[in-house]
Amino acid sequence: MKLAASAGVAPPPLNHKILPPRAHRHAVQREVLLARLFGAAAARVVVFQGPAGHGKTSLMLQAHAVCEQQGMLTGWLSLDGGDNDARRLLGHLQALVAMLGADAAADDEDTGTITPRADWLIGRLLGLGHPVALFIDDLHEVTSAGALRLLRELITNTPDRVRWFLASRLVPELGLPRLVAGDEACVVSAEDLRFSRDESRRVFEALPGAALSDFELEAIFSGTGGWPAAVQLYRLALGSSSVRDSLQAGRANAPREVADYLAENVLGQQTPRVQDFLLRTSVLARMSAPLCNALLDRDDAHEMLASLERDGLFVRRLESREGWFTYHALFATFLQDQLARAEPSAPAAAHRRAAAWFQAHGHYEEALHHHLSAGDDDRACEVFDLWSDSLVPDGHLATVDRWARRLPADAARRRPGLAVKLAWAFSFLVRHEPIEPLMPVLEAHLAQGPSGVDPRLALAMVMVLKDDMAQSLVYAALTDDREPADTRFGRFEYSASYNVRGFVALTRGRFDDALAFFARGRELSEQAHATFTLGYSGVHTGLTLLAQGHLREAISHLRAVMADRRMLLEESVSKACLACALILALYEADETAEALALFEQFHEMIVEACIHDYLVVCYRSVARLHDLRGAPERALAVLEEAEGLAYAGRWPRAVRLIQCERLRRELVAGRLNRARGLAPRLADEGGDGPDDWVRFSEETDDPKLARMRLALHCDDVEAALAAIRAALDVARRHGRVHRQIRLQLLAALAQQRLGRMAQAHQALQRAIALAAPGGYVRMFLDEGPGLLGLLQAHADDPAEAPPPGSEARAFVERLVAAAVRSLAPAPLLEPLTKREAKVLAMLADYLSNEQIAERLCVSENTVKFHVRNVYSKLGVKTRLDAIRFVKTHGV
Repeated sequence: MKLAASAGVAPPPLNHKILPPRAHRHAVQREVLLARLFGAAAARVVVFQGPAGHGKTSLMLQAHAVCEQQGMLTGWLSLDGGDNDARRLLGHLQALVAMLGADAAADDEDTGTITPRADWLIGRLLGLGHPVALFIDDLHEVTSAGALRLLRELITNTPDRVRWFLASRLVPELGLPRLVAGDEACVVSAEDLRFSRDESRRVFEALPGAALSDFELEAIFSGTGGWPAAVQLYRLALGSSSVRDSLQAGRANAPREVADYLAENVLGQQTPRVQDFLLRTSVLARMSAPLCNALLDRDDAHEMLASLERDGLFVRRLESREGWFTYHALFATFLQDQLARAEPSAPAAAHRRAAAWFQAHGHYEEALHHHLSAGDDDRACEVFDLWSDSLVPDGHLATVDRWARRLPADAARRRPGLAVKLAWAFSFLVRHEPIEPLMPVLEAHLAQGPSGVDPRLALAMVMVLKDDMAQSLVYAALTDDREPADTRFGRFEYSASYNVRGFVALTRGRFDDALAFFARGRELSEQAHATFTLGYSGVHTGLTLLAQGHLREAISHLRAVMADRRMLLEESVSKACLACALILALYEADETAEALALFEQFHEMIVEACIHDYLVVCYRSVARLHDLRGAPERALAVLEEAEGLAYAGRWPRAVRLIQCERLRRELVAGRLNRARGLAPRLADEGGDGPDDWVRFSEETDDPKLARMRLALHCDDVEAALAAIRAALDVARRHGRVHRQIRLQLLAALAQQRLGRMAQAHQALQRAIALAAPGGYVRMFLDEGPGLLGLLQAHADDPAEAPPPGSEARAFVERLVAAAVRSLAPAPLLEPLTKREAKVLAMLADYLSNEQIAERLCVSENTVKFHVRNVYSKLGVKTRLDAIRFVKTHGV
């Protein structure tokens, strides 16, 4: 299945974005710079950085031609503001890679592993088996953290056979200093981009009937400082006698006088019909003949655009089937200023006509831009409402956020249906502030929702964000008698509502109901092609399995969801929550290296997009991992970061859960006075549901269990045991196996402290029986030395130990071995054999298994055996992870 094949996953890329524009006929060949870029010490990453008018795109096109002459595969991507949405950017990158001939359906070499988005793209580039050059123009348009992170991952991790050429007005935040320091990148600055005297001369050599004297050429060079745009403007204006007179007198316009220069000597030389065309079409970021004809109410746009391109009048053809063109940014700005001065009402009229044309042809983003530019707020809200029907299910939430900021403040009141869609987007973006003004609008339409959308479902999701599960259930229950509207958005919002209902059922311990709700949510997400709600269904199913005692199945399920190619596009709450759930499950199974690696891989996304319960289980697990590795200061730093995120997210319950973990650490370490000092912070402020409601983040650690643990360690053991027994009754009644394991272990510790060793072993055996089928290892090891001693005694006593050959016996032996390891941490890296070291070196050179087998004179199966051993010893899962390890650690 091709990643881009599913409708609704990513919009079809505009053809002109992934094809290079045509080079200007009058462009000067930059031999000196090209020799530097393609010499013996050519850098893997080249950045052309300078203000508008410095010839960045022209030089990139010349580099593109050189790469093609050298037999490299080449790809081009022109960025714009819409690419700040990482999902849209990734869709364009996919299309670019597909144009190179990469098979989007090819299987990953390591099936079943977690492959990040960048690794997936890099794998496709490597699969081409050919040197590749990728060109990205207008990189300054991208400023969002998610989009920059995706580009940084790609550019940092591609091998030498993939070269990058980037054009930007600003130095991009892509980790360039490190790349430059490592001789992997070079920056061609604004000063480098200026024409030399010889290059300035060549601009005019091919100009018929306009031979310039050395004196005139020197006047141009001195006056412009070699600024390419200014030099080219002189080429256009040499027909003016006043310009020639000023040059012969040794005077030339300075670069900062370009606007006046254009007005007098370039635009003024055109016929009135050409001037009118230039001025009125200047409002267009891109233009085609049909659009220009509609805008100007004329029929000669095709000939006009071809003539302007031919004359080099700052018009460039965008390579596309539709015949699109664009003005140079400097020229467009100048023309817009001239139009506004000459006819103040003309820009709005032109924007209005452009908006109508783009809207009629389904180009909603450009229609929205022109409606807003024309001051037509009502029509802008109408278009945005219509466009949001697909933007929100597609998960293009950053795009929704970006345009919502440009809408009038009362947009939601004008169109309640839009308020519903904005509420969904802001909830998934974890944005409290913009939701608050929407609440009165949503509440006012509970009884009769806007056509096609349901405010009650949006409010249910808002309450999840606010960590008010009871109120979320109230809103969701109001729709129990309704079926989803037969629209894509209707199926999307009901898929999300079923996830909410399932989440509540999970909290109430109704696991069969929860799994049924998640299955229905998954079905509706599939129908709506809504990947991020599909991810939620997968996350919650895995968490339900975890609570039921099916840890192995939970890990397998969560890995499968993470590896689903549709999830590669995700950079949202659901992807962050998925990573958190898998970290928790891996930690519980004692797969600590993979859990920590996953946290490091998704850390930025978790910080930006994670919410309450998921935040707690993730950071709690990672803090324990650092304690396990003998780094308590890092564990504390992790808990402090989690606490800060919980405060910022307005989740006081999550703050209390992090404080519960602080108390547990003090008790396990025997620091009772510190633990007593933390106890007042755990005051029960009341939950948002009945006493038997348990969030998944509270299954094994919550204020109730924290108080039990505190009483147990502080000699109020009988009271602790009574509370443990009461909690066990409730947990058994709801089938909460995960919670029962924790409570049985606390009961074993309580009995041990009371000197009732037989009862202690019985409680421990019950915990073992519950934990062994799923392999819940860390539950036992996290309780500290007291339980480890009891566990060792249990294993050594034939009367207490499970029978030989049983599942429980194998599990106890595993626990004892893991306990020994936890007391004496293993080295970070097991030594490689000589053969494994050779294989790793070849992996780092990006050789395929077939090539490695040929060089070592062994079979591919033997190579795969060595590769698996290398991965295991490095603690990595993929070839690209191994290469990163080599680069990072110098192995």
